[in-house]
Amino acid sequence: MGLLLLLLLFLVFISSPAQLPEEDLTNFPDKMKSFISYPSDCEFPIENLPYGVFSTDANPTPRIGVAIGDQVLDLTVVKHLFNGPLLGDRQAVFDQPTLNDFMALGHLAWAEARAVLQRILSVDDQTLQGDASLQDRAFVPLSSVKMHLPANIGDYTDFYSSIHHATNVGIMFRGKENALMPNWKHLPVGYHGRASSIVISGTPVRRPHGQTAPVEGQPPVFGPCRLLDFELEVGFFVGPGNELGQPIPAEKAHEHIFGFVLVNDWSARDIQKWEYVPLGPFLAKNFATTISPWVVTTLALSQFTVPNFPQDPEPLSYLKHSDPFNFDINLEVDIKRKQNQFACFATNFIPQLF
Repeated sequence: MGLLLLLLLFLVFISSPAQLPEEDLTNFPDKMKSFISYPSDCEFPIENLPYGVFSTDANPTPRIGVAIGDQVLDLTVVKHLFNGPLLGDRQAVFDQPTLNDFMALGHLAWAEARAVLQRILSVDDQTLQGDASLQDRAFVPLSSVKMHLPANIGDYTDFYSSIHHATNVGIMFRGKENALMPNWKHLPVGYHGRASSIVISGTPVRRPHGQTAPVEGQPPVFGPCRLLDFELEVGFFVGPGNELGQPIPAEKAHEHIFGFVLVNDWSARDIQKWEYVPLGPFLAKNFATTISPWVVTTLALSQFTVPNFPQDPEPLSYLKHSDPFNFDINLEVDIKRKQNQFACFATNFIPQLF
């Protein structure tokens, strides 16, 4: 089963996330403590618990895991612990080499799984903590795993939702007077990309070749891209789909959004400038799209929602909602130079999405 990956988060048109079950401790951070030790600035605390697909040298079979501290919890080993009303007879979803089947179960099953994970990883529960043999089989050091794409991605859409990014690119291609197209503030601008060229972080990307028009009015030439660009984005995975011809209402969107990954939307700007009129990007955008391996769930981010970006003019009614569903997250890009030195090159602030 293919899965839809959406990029650049058109979050201002998405409703609030599902209410967490009582067992979930996300709303009570002072009560949440894991028996797995990790520092206070750890990227994978018990409040996070992102999902990914990994393998090891000892077991090269790709399988589903959850990151906690510097460990990966192998869900194929502990799948029998997911014995709630929604997952009790669907434990086989954790035996799959991708997250597709699990994500297809929907938001209530996701919440049930999160409640189980936080319970068995809690310092107050002995199910896993008190079973040394199960721990030995279930935990794998994060440093020893090889990560894979988290899902079979059947399709993806790239949204053009940052007003600052859209303005900058518009100036680059059309000048300051025509930076934003007339429709930009009224509808979700996006295009469908090439799902087959989505790769995991660390995969080498080859510089693309294509037609460019380096001199205005002169015939195009074929050659390597000379204006290779990156775009720091956030992508989200959609779990349950919809029937053909039956759109998902904005107020129900949260029931379909499983979680988020970081995205590098590689762009060949000189190729794009020549080819994008009238149908938009093609070869300039489809040679590679890099995503991070760990999927941070919507439930894990529920404590970081902020008011929506002010929209002027107001969107049409089918795109409106009143619930805050932007996130207070700062993103940074560090460029590694030949001397192995890192420098902060760019930042991105998600609440700026229109």
